[in-house]
Amino acid sequence: MYPKKSESTRPERSPLHRKRTSRERKFSALEIILILVCFAVLVFCLYKLLPKTAEYRKSAKTYRGIREDAVITPSPDQSSSGSGNASRSDADTINWESFKGMDVVAWLMLDDISYPVLQGDDNSEYLHALPDHTYNYGGSILLDSVNSRYFNDQNSIIYGHNMADGSMFGKFRSRYVNAGYRDHTFCLYLPDGTRRTYTFFSVLTTEAGSQVYTCTFQNSPSFLDWQNMLRKSTRYENSPKPDVNARFVSLSTCDGMAGTTRRLVIIGKETNLETIQQPASWYVPPELKDPVR
Repeated sequence: MYPKKSESTRPERSPLHRKRTSRERKFSALEIILILVCFAVLVFCLYKLLPKTAEYRKSAKTYRGIREDAVITPSPDQSSSGSGNASRSDADTINWESFKGMDVVAWLMLDDISYPVLQGDDNSEYLHALPDHTYNYGGSILLDSVNSRYFNDQNSIIYGHNMADGSMFGKFRSRYVNAGYRDHTFCLYLPDGTRRTYTFFSVLTTEAGSQVYTCTFQNSPSFLDWQNMLRKSTRYENSPKPDVNARFVSLSTCDGMAGTTRRLVIIGKETNLETIQQPASWYVPPELKDPVR
């Protein structure tokens, strides 16, 4: 006769095995939770980034159109031979008539950085607005509202966002902290028909609201002290020397993530002023204008 079969031929699992299986089940549940959390974070990031990416594209398209209408570059056989340091072409001029009725006070050129400079009644007016007042995160390059629009202050401050796509002043950190840019220059074109060239005087990092952002000085010694402070704080030494009669333009942007109080500033000393075209038809000389603005 055959031996009697047991009710179950499966070996009984040890308590240790059952404990391990229980742990595996808990770990799998934890993995699912983590996956769901990561997915939620991804959805949130996309929710935040996609609209901003769309605004970046809109900003780039807007300023590309503005540049095409405003910057007049002659053909190569007409342009003069220049250093290639001050602007894209030493023969560029600005179609100021395209800015009639707008708050454009200058045009800035620093290598491939080329933008109109606006000035509002306060610094928030164009912080997140295009020149036509349309909302855009990137906003506009703007002159401090306390400065004179004629750039005759001892220090004129121009702000620009540190944009992640490299637009506005987004290239400052990766490019101009390099000592290879010693004595580099940038230009401001003004609606009076002049072009002003500024040679790098100091490139430094500071806090928002520091002494670097002083616009006017009570006396010559305080102005010279300010210039010497800039030279001591600079990341690399430049040739221009302190001068009681000098005029400066400071280009300021954030030095870090949004919300930081750290600032990266390029301070240029005016080293050349030349008249390159007729004043805009709407230009009002300073003697006929509010001396503050």
